[in-house]
Amino acid sequence: MKQIKIITVLIIFLSTAGCATFFNSEHELFQVHDIYYQSWVIKNLEKGTDVVIDFRNLDEAVEFTSLVFRGIEVDVSVQPAGKKTIVKGVINTGPSIIENYEYKVSGYEDMIKYRYLGKEFAYPLKNVKRESTRFIE
Repeated sequence: MKQIKIITVLIIFLSTAGCATFFNSEHELFQVHDIYYQSWVIKNLEKGTDVVIDFRNLDEAVEFTSLVFRGIEVDVSVQPAGKKTIVKGVINTGPSIIENYEYKVSGYEDMIKYRYLGKEFAYPLKNVKRESTRFIE
């Protein structure tokens, strides 16, 4: 009877470890080196926030699709820069004098959404640092 309990516990442990490895392996497609957000104001007419993520060791098959920050989802721009890749989302609050701007309120937690080999994933954003506000005249 004791052997059956030990074998059962061992099977549960191994199956749980296998699932954890699979979950973690999907996020081994990249490393988040730095992440921050910075508010900005243009001539007291327009304001918004830039969210910047510095990725390292990015798998070439990863395609970033959108970013959710404080419940607002926006498209992202991707800028390769040597060994790093910068992904930026711009959240413009209010009417824009810059461009025709669209976003949607998703209510989701902070995350970056991406596609990999035809499947969609979301990577939670934690410990996002705040940079000082930029005032642009």
